[in-house]
Amino acid sequence: MKKIKVCGLTRAEDVALAVDLGADLLGFVLASSPRSVTLDGLGALVAGVPATVLTVAVVVNPEKRLADQLLSVTDRIQFHGQETPDFCARYGRRAIKAFRIRAVEDLETISVYQSSVGAVLLDSFKEGVAGGTGETFPWAYLRDRKFPLPTFLAGGLNPENVADAWSLPQIGGVDVSSGLEASPGVKNPELMRDFFRRAKGGPSLP
Repeated sequence: MKKIKVCGLTRAEDVALAVDLGADLLGFVLASSPRSVTLDGLGALVAGVPATVLTVAVVVNPEKRLADQLLSVTDRIQFHGQETPDFCARYGRRAIKAFRIRAVEDLETISVYQSSVGAVLLDSFKEGVAGGTGETFPWAYLRDRKFPLPTFLAGGLNPENVADAWSLPQIGGVDVSSGLEASPGVKNPELMRDFFRRAKGGPSLP
């Protein structure tokens, strides 16, 4: 069954709504971003999340000490930088490795990490931006592909295109951030409701 990850959460009310709508994973950015939260803020945001929903700390090239600390607070850690397979392997199945795909050849890198992490995330590439670009991932790159690990698709997802993304057989889930926002870090409740409805095959909002 495909999963939905809502990322870039900064407010308790958005966390609560994502849980109510049926999110499987919740992402919190601990890196330079308009959607970043502090370590203390992260603790407060995840405190009320039920055990059935996985929490994910999103980081870029963290030191081991910080990564270890974050995994004392969240269920998973998502690496969005140049972390090596050996570094990621320290966290094993609790690690998600994100790849910013600029050309179809970049997908070949994924196999190098298949024994180091539990899942991967495919994101669109934008110079100088580690994630949350709002730019649509080039889905044509997925044609005739099979991935060795559970694979999330990110990059420009929103209520208008999530049903098409959801139907792609190569992916195990979708990851959405800026496509649900009223402003950076602030989710739009109606967009969130519409996204979940369309992802799960329901009618769009009038």
